[in-house]
Amino acid sequence: MTPLPLLLLRQPGTFWELVRAKRVGWPELLRLTLFIVFACAVYGAVLAGWRSPRLAAYVAIKLPMLFLATTALVSLFNWMLALLLGAGLRFRQTLAGVLGSMTVAAWILLSLTPVSLFFLLSGVPYSGNHDEVRYAHNSILVTHILAIACAGVAGNVVLFKGLRQVVSPRCSTFALFVTWVGMYAFVGCQMSWILRPFVGSPFYPVAFMRPDCLQRNFYEFVFTEVLPYLLTGGA
Repeated sequence: MTPLPLLLLRQPGTFWELVRAKRVGWPELLRLTLFIVFACAVYGAVLAGWRSPRLAAYVAIKLPMLFLATTALVSLFNWMLALLLGAGLRFRQTLAGVLGSMTVAAWILLSLTPVSLFFLLSGVPYSGNHDEVRYAHNSILVTHILAIACAGVAGNVVLFKGLRQVVSPRCSTFALFVTWVGMYAFVGCQMSWILRPFVGSPFYPVAFMRPDCLQRNFYEFVFTEVLPYLLTGGA
């Protein structure tokens, strides 16, 4: 049998047929999880490589933690919502759907790793005055946010198509999908804030987690500090 990560890359429809037939067991889910950990670790090492090798090692651990912790937090909610909407999904099928979507996203991140590495090596200065370094950091941060968002969109497209194959006809696939994605995005963004740094600010010491990790939130930071600074050209 083709390994499930490769099956999702080549024949996602076959994967969802296996999910519908309840033929995706715990060993298969573990293989998906291990692939996600590997892909996220590789991308995470590149993501923080501009700052320091030590932070690159930290993020190679933390990016898989982010994906898996978010999955753990939302899977039970997704399953209960599926029950309420009459989707007819068991918990293992729900988890298979979420991990399948994440596996596709992990493939995208893995494919973008050489591009991210080239971007860091060729166009990102670490030295310079305060404003130059801050602008470089914010540019890297937004670039990686967009890359991860694109990977997430690709995974969610596969998830939506798959749900149409496995969900009971009496359940609204669109309503289930939108709620699942909304919850995952909300929890994932805040988890990324708690587990920061990922890119690594040059104005803070390298650390596995910030001491103020439970203060403020992801949305406040992006919309009040990162985007305004970039839109004004670092002014």
